[in-house]
Amino acid sequence: MKKINKYLFWFLAFGFTTSVFVQCASQKNVSDTGDYPKGAPEYVLQKSGAQIWAESCIRCHNTASPSTFSDVEWDVAVSHMKLRAQLTQVEAQKVLEFMKSAN
Repeated sequence: MKKINKYLFWFLAFGFTTSVFVQCASQKNVSDTGDYPKGAPEYVLQKSGAQIWAESCIRCHNTASPSTFSDVEWDVAVSHMKLRAQLTQVEAQKVLEFMKSAN
């Protein structure tokens, strides 16, 4: 019985440690300036404003028509939601350009 508990302990310890490393490795590493990290995957750099909008904004909101707000109102909305959605400066700019172009 002690042998089983010993193996169970080491198995759980290994699993916990592995999950911590996996979680830490999968977090986005972005500088405060909003630039993508060096060596960022090409698909991250090529995301359009529409893709970022679909992935970030639609998680919490119903799809709003770009004509809902004026360009000035979109400036305010995107700058506010940049913080809440944890968008980088580049991502926020792409979303803003998309919303203004579709307006």
